[in-house]
Amino acid sequence: MEIVYSVIIPHKDIPCLLQRCLDSIPPRDDVQIIVVDDNSSPDIVDFAHFPGRDRTDVEILFTKEGGGAGYARNCGLAGAKGKWLVFADADDFFLPGFLDVLDIYRNTDYDLITFRAETADSDTLVPLPPRQAGYEEIAENMNLEILKYRNDVPWAKMVSAELVRRHHICFDETVAANDAMFAAYVDYYAHKAAACSKPVYCVTVRKDSLQYGVRLDTLLARVKVACRYNRFLRDIGRGDKTLYSYSRVTDCREHFGRKGYCKALYIYLRFESWKNIYKTFAGLLESKFHQISITFVL
Repeated sequence: MEIVYSVIIPHKDIPCLLQRCLDSIPPRDDVQIIVVDDNSSPDIVDFAHFPGRDRTDVEILFTKEGGGAGYARNCGLAGAKGKWLVFADADDFFLPGFLDVLDIYRNTDYDLITFRAETADSDTLVPLPPRQAGYEEIAENMNLEILKYRNDVPWAKMVSAELVRRHHICFDETVAANDAMFAAYVDYYAHKAAACSKPVYCVTVRKDSLQYGVRLDTLLARVKVACRYNRFLRDIGRGDKTLYSYSRVTDCREHFGRKGYCKALYIYLRFESWKNIYKTFAGLLESKFHQISITFVL
């Protein structure tokens, strides 16, 4: 049978959560599941009983490069056979009946469909406020400009594999924020897009995950990606959507002091556009003078 959906899941050192993710995907002949292990530790993972080995619809790639989730996702892209690409993080899972919802769009000529994603605590599964940008607005009749260049994640989406191949779109192989530019390029090249109010995915909050962990290398990577993202938006004439990338710099100062701030500031000055740098520091100076004026009056 022809493969319709290729589900790509990067994994590193969380086999129990990966098993939960795989269990949320019912076996179907038209679904290809690709798990890419990013050089997990044998002290944590039992490779002889690796999740998915007992399923014929799961293909497992073991990499030894330790290139991060972006590298793992690119490995998955290389082996994807489906018409549609569907992405998941190993610590998240799909909601019951999600394939029935995806099937509504399987024969359309859309380039991109965005669905709602619920959010829950990874351990307790207690619902949490949505992490998804524009969660409340996502609906069949929504203004898609609300999502464009704001929903910078790959999950809770169906992406045309032909679109990705035609424009050679891939993930950044960075230690963090590897998916932001992938999402930006998909948004840019997707001429036909849609949104669906039905939730198909649950993104979890896990305190020791890369998203919430505080390491200088990951924070610096986020600074660089935010600046590159802004340059891309400026180049395509969408400067109205740019991120406040200097906030990534202040994150480095907050957690790693002067040393972290200097490293982040160097990256910011090197990769951010001068227009955004000027706007940021002009705003900071104006705020500082305002504070001084208030203090002087008082």
